[in-house]
Amino acid sequence: GAKALAEALQINASITSINLESNKIGAEGAKALAEALKKNASITSIDLGDNDIGDEGAKALAGALKENKSITNINLYANKIGA
Repeated sequence: GAKALAEALQINASITSINLESNKIGAEGAKALAEALKKNASITSIDLGDNDIGDEGAKALAGALKENKSITNINLYANKIGA
């Protein structure tokens, strides 16, 4: 699931927006996506709402955003962050 998508995003240079809302990605999936986002320079918007990523997943994504300069919009509602 999310890990396979993350692998593809590391090399894809044309996708600019991803909507993964309500896909049960979890913390591990968020970590995989975070690694991909460190390398991807085309994505500007990502919706990860309602994926149960929790604090661990949020921390991984925060780390990725420090390196990624293309993302301008990220949706993390309903993810049990700081719960």
